[in-house]
Amino acid sequence: MKKFSFKLDKKADKEIIKLAWPSITEQLLQMMVGMVSTIFMGRIGTDAVAAVGMVNMLIGFLQTVFSGLAMGATVIIARVTGEKNVPEAKKATIQSIYMALVVGVVIGISGRIFSEPILKLFFGGTEIQVFNIGITYFNIVVISLPFFVLDIIVSGAMRGAGDTKTPMIITAWINVLNIVLNCVLIFGVQALHIPALGVAGSAIAVTISRVLGVIARILVLYNRKNLKLNLSLKDDYRVNTKLMKRIIKIGIPAFVEQAVMQGGFLILQVIVVTMGTVAMAAYQVGLNVNSLAFFPIFGFAIANTTLVGQSLGEKDYKKAEHFSNEALKITILIGFVLGILMLIFATPLARLYTDDVVVVKQSIGLIRVFGVLVPMLAILNLCSSTLKTAGDIMYVMVTSFVGLWTCRVLLSYVLNEWFLMGMTGIMIGIFFDFSIRSFMYLSRMNKGKWKYLRI
Repeated sequence: MKKFSFKLDKKADKEIIKLAWPSITEQLLQMMVGMVSTIFMGRIGTDAVAAVGMVNMLIGFLQTVFSGLAMGATVIIARVTGEKNVPEAKKATIQSIYMALVVGVVIGISGRIFSEPILKLFFGGTEIQVFNIGITYFNIVVISLPFFVLDIIVSGAMRGAGDTKTPMIITAWINVLNIVLNCVLIFGVQALHIPALGVAGSAIAVTISRVLGVIARILVLYNRKNLKLNLSLKDDYRVNTKLMKRIIKIGIPAFVEQAVMQGGFLILQVIVVTMGTVAMAAYQVGLNVNSLAFFPIFGFAIANTTLVGQSLGEKDYKKAEHFSNEALKITILIGFVLGILMLIFATPLARLYTDDVVVVKQSIGLIRVFGVLVPMLAILNLCSSTLKTAGDIMYVMVTSFVGLWTCRVLLSYVLNEWFLMGMTGIMIGIFFDFSIRSFMYLSRMNKGKWKYLRI
C-alpha cells in the first residue's frame, strides 16, 4: 500500500461527502433527540437521567444482533450493487427483512417477559428509586424492538445501494415527531387535558416514533420507483438460504463484534453504577455530549462502507483503497476540530443537561477527556468500517475484545476497586482502549490485504 499522505483528492472527497452528509445529518438528528430526551430527564431529576441512561445502555446491548444483520445486509448489497446486479440487491433486502422480523420479535418478547430479571442482573446494585424508574421505562421501550430492528435493516439496505438521502429524510420527520411527543407526554398539556407522564411519557414517545418510522420506510421502499433500491410485489419473495448465508457470513462476526463492544460498555456501566447516582448521571452526560463528535464520524463510516463495498464489487481495488484513505483523512481532520470545540465548550454543554452543581462539575471533566479522544475515535471507526466491508471482520472482532475488555473494562475495574481512582480510572481505561484499537486497525488497513478477501 502506498505511503499515507494528508493531501486531499477533491474529486474523491466530493463523492465521499455527497454520500456522507445525509448520514451525518441523520446522525445529528438522532443525537439531538437523545440530547433533548436527556435534557428533559434532567428537568425531572438526577434519578431519571441515571435510570434512562442505564436502560438505553442495555437497549444498545440488545441492539447488537440486528446491528450485525444490518452490517451484513449493507455490505452484501453494496457488493452486488457494484456488480450492477439489481435483482440480487432486491433479494438480499427481502432476505434481510425476513431475518430482521424473526430476530426482532424474539428479542422483543423475551425482553418484555424477563424485563425485571434482566435489569436486576446488570443493575441490581442501583438505588431502588433509580431501578424502579428504569423498569417503567424499559417495559414500554422494549415493545418497540421488533420495529427498531426492521428500521435499522431497511435503512442499511438503502445505504448499501448508495441511497443515504432517503433514510435521512424519514429520520428527520420521525425525530421531529419524537421531540414533540416527548415534550407533550413528559410534561403534559393542560389545555388539551394531556397529563404529565414523566419518564413513562418519554418511553411512549420513543415507541410511537419507532413504529411510525419503520412504517414510513417500508411504504417508501415500495412506492418510490426513483429510488436506487425499491421493491414491488412482483419481486422474488422465496426464502433464499444461499443469500442468507452470505449475509450471515458478515452478520454473525459483526454481531459478535458488537456484542463484545456493547457488552464491554454495559459492564463498564455496571462499574459506574457502584459509584452512585451522581457518577451515573455525569457519565451519561459525558457519553451524550461525545455523540456530538460521533455523528459525523459515523456518517463518513457509512459513506466509506458504501463506496469501498461497491468498489470491491467492481473489483477495482485501487479505487477501494483510495476511497478508504480519503474518508480517513477527512474524518481525522473533523475529529480534531470537534475535539477542540468540546474542550472549549465543556461547561455550557454540561449545563444543558442538568442544574445539579456536583453532576455538572464531574461532567465537565468527562467531556474534556472525550474531546481529547475524538481523533482516535475517527481512526478507530473509519479503519474498522473498511475492514468489515472487505470481510476482515474476524480481526475487528478479536481486537475489539482485546482492546475494550482488557483496557476499558479490566483496567477501569482495577483502577477503581484497587486504587480507588473512581471516574478518573474509568477514563484512563477508555483512553488506552481507544489508543490500542486505533493503532491495530490502522496498521491492519495499511497492509492492504483486506482488498482481496472474498465474501
